[in-house]
Amino acid sequence: MKRPFQRTVTTVACVLMIFSGCNSQEKATSKKADSPLPKEDATAVTSSATSSQDQTAAPTAAETAIPLQNFLDAALNGDTDTIESALASEFDVNSTNEQNRSAVMLAAFNGHTNIVKLLVRNGGSPNLRDSSGRTALMFAATGDNSDTVEFLIVSGAELDVVDNSEGFTALMFAAAEGQTEVVRTLLKYKADPSIKDADGESALGFANKNGHVEAAKLLSD
Repeated sequence: MKRPFQRTVTTVACVLMIFSGCNSQEKATSKKADSPLPKEDATAVTSSATSSQDQTAAPTAAETAIPLQNFLDAALNGDTDTIESALASEFDVNSTNEQNRSAVMLAAFNGHTNIVKLLVRNGGSPNLRDSSGRTALMFAATGDNSDTVEFLIVSGAELDVVDNSEGFTALMFAAAEGQTEVVRTLLKYKADPSIKDADGESALGFANKNGHVEAAKLLSD
């Protein structure tokens, strides 16, 4: 059976292992799809510069800037203080890593609704796409994150966009993972259950084949 990616990161510890470059054991799937989390070694895209010529000089803007990786880690881990510090320094909240993943996406993936709200209300876009064409709504839909999903939708997240590689929608991700409340929320806001992926599979098909009875019932009503 072909299916969207499964969530393989269930704790902050596992997330940190992935960011530090450790290989995580992914659940077997019959359709190849990337995890939404970066697999590359964690390297800051920006770094603090130190002056070797004038140790007494006041720090420059570059020296006090929060590195991009720190900002993204904070979003992923629900670190409100770091996010607020970045916003106070006029950090570009739509900055992305090498896989075009933004802080909104990473906060949404772990269901940090407070961080998602903070970012979106300070200019963070709910509709950026990563290198696979996946959005924050898709990231949120893979977990038990119905509050995050609803906030993204009312903030203008597009419901029925499909990713670049497999043609998956947020509803397909939720159905494949058996996230019943997320499925309910997406349907409440009129997500289209009739959309099919690149192989002709629908959200209902994913729910049925994975044994997610309640999600399948919602999709078939």
